[in-house]
Amino acid sequence: MNATGFLVSAWDLKPAAVAGCAALLAAYGIAVRFRFSARFAAWFAGVGLILLTTVSPLAALAHDYLFSAHMADHILLVLVAPSLLLIGVPAGTAEHWLGHPRFQRAERFFRRPAVAWPVGIGAMASWHIPAVFNAAMSHPVLRAAEPVSLLVAGAIYWWPILSPIPRSRLNPVPQAAAYLFTSCLACTSMGIVITFAPRLLYPQYAHPADLYGILPVIREGWGISASLDQQIGGLLMWVPGCLIYLTAIMAMFGRWYTQPADSPLEA
Repeated sequence: MNATGFLVSAWDLKPAAVAGCAALLAAYGIAVRFRFSARFAAWFAGVGLILLTTVSPLAALAHDYLFSAHMADHILLVLVAPSLLLIGVPAGTAEHWLGHPRFQRAERFFRRPAVAWPVGIGAMASWHIPAVFNAAMSHPVLRAAEPVSLLVAGAIYWWPILSPIPRSRLNPVPQAAAYLFTSCLACTSMGIVITFAPRLLYPQYAHPADLYGILPVIREGWGISASLDQQIGGLLMWVPGCLIYLTAIMAMFGRWYTQPADSPLEA
């Protein structure tokens, strides 16, 4: 199979994933009474990325062939999709969803930086511990739990920064910037460890089963060996991952400096 054939045939429309994404779109549409806006576009994009990481050829590459594709999946699930979903939620809708006292108590607990930061960074770090990662690749239950846990952890992580409810956001902005910058440092450290590891940390990618017959294209056509694949994965965590945090910092400071002193910083 060539690359084009793989991109056409490697879609796996998992019923649970498709139904879950459809439910997210339907619930949001009902909540905002199907009024389309920029926030709806952000929510739609976030749900689209979730679907991309679960049913597209990227998901097939991530599970069967390339650690670097798996890393790209993780970055999308922890850093990009949750942030888009939170940007998409109107404040009034969030207040309504959190109307129950139990939900309010949970929100107050998880928005604390001392909780949200370890949850988000810890989820990314834990799933890349070789023993945990390799176990998830061979156990269906763990494999199914992995993307869900990363998405939830990402939402918790971003809540103090991008919460639809202004009072739940981390203030002042320099404190929020420190929250993000230390995340960048953690992401960089993990990426360096993976990039410069002296051996293969995830050996199942060395000799994949090649269910789609695409391995010769990956190894010979694209020139990606197992060791290079691992290095690319580490670099993805190291550079693009850190750039997401730095972009968020610059965006926050840019809006902070352009808004009146008594105006709350909007997401």
